[in-house]
Amino acid sequence: MRHLLVIVILLAVILFGVAACTNDSELATATPWLLPTSPPPTPTEVVPTSVTEDVDAPAEEPTEEPMATPEEIEAPTVEPTVAPAPTPIPLPEGELEHYSNIGPYLLANPEAGQATHNLLKDGHMRAYMAINPAHWTPADALPNMEGYGRNYMAEEEELSYIRRREQGARGYYDRFRPTYEQGRGQIHAWMSTWAFEFGSREFAEDWVAFQREWLRLMHADGYRAGVGGMKTHLFGPGEIAWLAPAIAEADYLFLAESGAPTLAESMGVTTLLYRDLVAELRNELGEDGVPPLILDVNVDGQALADIDAPGGPHTERGYRDYGISREDYAADVRNYDIATLYDPYVKHVFWFATNITEDTLSFDVNTPMLEIANSWHLPPD
Repeated sequence: MRHLLVIVILLAVILFGVAACTNDSELATATPWLLPTSPPPTPTEVVPTSVTEDVDAPAEEPTEEPMATPEEIEAPTVEPTVAPAPTPIPLPEGELEHYSNIGPYLLANPEAGQATHNLLKDGHMRAYMAINPAHWTPADALPNMEGYGRNYMAEEEELSYIRRREQGARGYYDRFRPTYEQGRGQIHAWMSTWAFEFGSREFAEDWVAFQREWLRLMHADGYRAGVGGMKTHLFGPGEIAWLAPAIAEADYLFLAESGAPTLAESMGVTTLLYRDLVAELRNELGEDGVPPLILDVNVDGQALADIDAPGGPHTERGYRDYGISREDYAADVRNYDIATLYDPYVKHVFWFATNITEDTLSFDVNTPMLEIANSWHLPPD
């Protein structure tokens, strides 16, 4: 009887083991149960399977991921941000010569009759800044606006001219003499160079020698001419005073300001710093020794990289890459614009970038945005 009981127990253990193996096999191939809110797997979706601890899982076949484009690598997707409403800066009180300093910064040569150009011809903005305006056709002229011109060349090439001091200035002037002549009567004043090396006293001395000779040649031929074009936030304390001998002989001082993700959030960090630089120059040249200031302004993520802001890596990108609407960006620029009206030495602020090129799409200041800016030049009703 005892032997019979042992045999029964052994048979029960064997049957239980077989059932367990069958259940393990079913669990290993069963599709996981999805919650009602989960989307059903697509036909190409690989559903993971359960694997027991003491059995090695088979190696998964590698799946090919689509190759990222250079644009995706260089400009990662940025979550859209809502531009904070800036604290409105009221218009200065009293009689004003104008109600806005803003004008367009034209990057590409215009086509006669295009919408933006028609707006500029018929609108109320007072001035524009243009790259290579000598190459415009007669139909592109903007006779009712004060034009400022800049000839573009690659940074290293421009720096090579500057480092050759007076000799470089004469070569630079000869290179662009035909463009100056073509723009005579249309261009109010020419900007010299834009490339610069910050923090180098030696380069500053080269820069001064170059600019003074270029200014001498320009003035001798009857042209108005200005120097500068550098970013204000990259100057160290006292460094702009190194440039004072050339600035004192210029008709205008050009400076660039940019912020990110908005200009309002950058005030005191990378924007409105021109005030500090003008104060330093006035200490060097006297109250009346600093020429009128011409600014250009935009939202540019490179400003964050320049100051090693946290949250990087930062790349050169405009307002569109921050998910900021055209209307919010216009309001942001208007706040900056009004701030400059409190500084009578600021003559114009050029809003970068109009007539954009392929590599400046995220900075696009289009015709509807310029229509908004045009309305700033009209006295309020």
